[in-house]
Amino acid sequence: MKKIAYLECPTGIAGDMCLGALVDSGVPLEYLIEQLQGLGIADEYRLWAEKVHRQGQLATKVHVELVTSTPHTHESPHHHHSHHPPARHLPEIELMIEQAKLPPRATQWSLEVFRQLAIAEGAVHGVAPSKVHFHEVGATDAIVDIVGTCLGLDWLDIEGLYCSGMPTGGGTVWAAHGRLPVPVPAVMKLWESRQVPIYSNGIDKELVTPTGAAIAISLALSFGESPQMKLEKVGLGAGSQELSIPNILRLWIGESMEEKKTLM
Repeated sequence: MKKIAYLECPTGIAGDMCLGALVDSGVPLEYLIEQLQGLGIADEYRLWAEKVHRQGQLATKVHVELVTSTPHTHESPHHHHSHHPPARHLPEIELMIEQAKLPPRATQWSLEVFRQLAIAEGAVHGVAPSKVHFHEVGATDAIVDIVGTCLGLDWLDIEGLYCSGMPTGGGTVWAAHGRLPVPVPAVMKLWESRQVPIYSNGIDKELVTPTGAAIAISLALSFGESPQMKLEKVGLGAGSQELSIPNILRLWIGESMEEKKTLM
């Protein structure tokens, strides 16, 4: 039987929530740390995990802690982002991933997620995907979130990934280009590209990040109800903020009970 997984996103999806759900499902954190070293940016972050409660429910929170800038940085002394990670363009990120000697599926999926992210950001700003100057999404933590998630799905040997509809969130958020409405424009573009079913859960916060949306729209075969499966495990990935309902991404893992196409 084929092994499949379902991302259930009652409070949205972000890259660190994906990592948390995967580690909670049994992916060894040490394996992720070791594999990610191939990207050549291990000195820019520290990866660690802890068990946390969200509205009384226990889940795994994975932290991608950015390391402060080294003394030889060329930033001016009064630069207000003391540990602002490097902003990279798509070709540089693609090269990093291709040279990292990752498992083949993890390489393929990581490249696809970043390309979809670049297409969405490029559409928002009116530039070619290769010219997108990634800020949040090309920064160190996004690279770790995306490549780490693809490594985890590969380690679990997931052959088909599915995803629920997504909550829109609301309010505004500060981004590289100033204050933006939620959902931010890149998330809207990503949803539009796959016609993702969306709805309001009444929570006016940023619930779906560009990284989380890009992972889902690049890797999920379809969006909506869960596929028929024999449920074997549920991984719980905690989000950063406390919300009115448990801020947890649930990853359902099991054997498919229907014949469907695979992620490959």
